[in-house]
This record gives sequence, C-alpha cells and structure tokens, in this order.
Amino acid sequence: MFKDQAPEKPNPLTYQPLKDRVRATADKILKNESKFTATRILGSIAIVLSGVILYVDKIMALFNYEFVIPEKFLLAGVNFQTFVWLMCQTISPLVLVSGALLRAYSVAYLVPIYCYVLQLLFLLKDYKLIDDDYLYWYTFGMTMLVAFVIQVIKYLQVYNIKRQIKIAKKKILESNE
Repeated sequence: MFKDQAPEKPNPLTYQPLKDRVRATADKILKNESKFTATRILGSIAIVLSGVILYVDKIMALFNYEFVIPEKFLLAGVNFQTFVWLMCQTISPLVLVSGALLRAYSVAYLVPIYCYVLQLLFLLKDYKLIDDDYLYWYTFGMTMLVAFVIQVIKYLQVYNIKRQIKIAKKKILESNE
C-alpha cells in the first residue's frame, strides 16, 4: 500500500473481527493441547510400566503362575523365574524409550529410576554396607540423587544455550556498529 492510498475496508462478508480470530486460534491450541496432554499421560504410563515390568517375575511367583519356557533355556539351566526376569529386562528399556518418545511427564521417570537402582543395590548387595531394613531408604536416597543430577544437567544445558545466545547477540550488535 502506498502512502497516498487510503486503507482498504474489509469485506463485511469475509471479515472476521480480531477477537473472533484470537478465540478460534485459542480453541485450536486448546484442542491440540488436549491431544498433547493425552499423549504425555500415555507416555507417563509407559514410563511407569517400564519400571514395574522389572518385577513381573516376583508377581508371578507370588501367584504361583508359570508357563512353558523355550527348551534352550531349560537345557542351559535357566529356571522359570530367571527367564521371566531376563525377558522383562529386555522389554523394560523398549517400553521406556516408547514412553520417552511420547514426551512423558518428568516425574514418571522416578519409578523406573527407583526400580533400576533397587535392582542395582540387590545385585551389589554387601551385608557389611547395606542393611536389609534400610535398603529401600538407600534406594530412595539414590533415586533422589540421580533425579537431582539429571535436573542439574538440564539446568546447565539451558544455561549454556542462554550464554551462547547472549554471546551471539553481542557479536551481532558489535558487527552492526
């Protein structure tokens, strides 16, 4: 539009007031947000499930449930409970990655971290260092420590990005002078 031309008047048949356009855009965003929230909840369930899967062998033993395992494992001397544990150890990371791809809520990661730390402590268990009565407290503490370290790493990544942006802005301003 040139300076000497008058602004065009909107066509009353196709004109949509600004407030209606904003409302329509907000409705689209809310609709997409609800889909995104549902996806994140599904991802969070998958993340939690990835931790709980690790204890399916214990649950099956509690209910005295067994199924036939492949003969090659029986010939190798692997019992049912160990076979289920090995299967779950294989499936759990796959479910964890699937949940991560769905952008699960961060708090959901505490469950698999806790379960993996607990398994690690069971594997490394030394009765001189770890008392059975406090094992779950040790696990809880280590889980909080791992979560804290992850948050510090995230903070440092954001800080580094902000610092790089600040340096780039400074270089741009210096080059324009």
